[in-house]
Amino acid sequence: MTKDNNVSVVLALGGGAARGLAHIGILDVLKQNGIEVKGIAGTSIGAVVGGLYAAHKLQAFESYIRKLDAKGMLKLLDPVVPRAGLFAGNRIARKLEEFIPNTNIEDLDIPFCAISTDIANGDEVLHNSGPILLPIRASMAIPGVFAPVKVDGRWLVDGGVCWPVPIAAARELCPGLPVIAVNLFNTNLPFEGDLDPIDQASKTELGHLERLLLKMRQGNKEGRPGLFASLSDTITHMERRICRFQIAAENPELVLEPAVFGIGLFDFHQGEQIIAAGTRCAQAMVDSGGLDEFKKRYAVKKGWFS
Repeated sequence: MTKDNNVSVVLALGGGAARGLAHIGILDVLKQNGIEVKGIAGTSIGAVVGGLYAAHKLQAFESYIRKLDAKGMLKLLDPVVPRAGLFAGNRIARKLEEFIPNTNIEDLDIPFCAISTDIANGDEVLHNSGPILLPIRASMAIPGVFAPVKVDGRWLVDGGVCWPVPIAAARELCPGLPVIAVNLFNTNLPFEGDLDPIDQASKTELGHLERLLLKMRQGNKEGRPGLFASLSDTITHMERRICRFQIAAENPELVLEPAVFGIGLFDFHQGEQIIAAGTRCAQAMVDSGGLDEFKKRYAVKKGWFS
């Protein structure tokens, strides 16, 4: 595809914990099909993937996540019960720092903002300047799961509390460009694949803490969901309703919804399959002709060819 056929867009990447690895597959297909990303607004895992993309570090992160196993995933969690959340989030922050040096957001090659929520009043907070790591960490601080993060004197939590898919933030970031929004909360689109490939051999290699976390993740014989599954599905159902009204009100030019319902908060060791779900979603839009229609519509009517 020639550069003359490319179209410039701004992305609104939604939250969804491990489900957000689907953003990686979507970004790859969009790039292959002439979509030039000129800005990214991200909530939670959307802020993680968006920040990595803006810093040109997403490929290295993808290589890491494709190799991550269950033991490695569990070792990223650092329980702090009974404090402000189940986990402090320090280990995940240190891992992210390996990929994103603490660069200032305004020094990135493309405009980027992360969205968090002020826990005191529920207001959305847009982070579009200053060091990148702390805002990303705040944006992914799921209430009750990760401890709140203090930024500029305010205690902040996950941006999904107010903006599960940051469409308005994307428009503000790059006025005039069409918005492609990625919603990870469509419960009518179940994940297709085998979740939880943790075999007995892997379990025997886990330490005491990892075994405890694994028990929190699993349900019982009667089918009662485990703690992580309960949190994951409850958050999904709550934010699905917010997303439905938000998307209708803010009317992004294109919405992509990968089939990721059923993936747990911490299923990052399923990276290969989750990324593939994002690839399938975006490729289906290409194969149906929807992406070409999107490009023609905004190129002709809005003059948005880059």
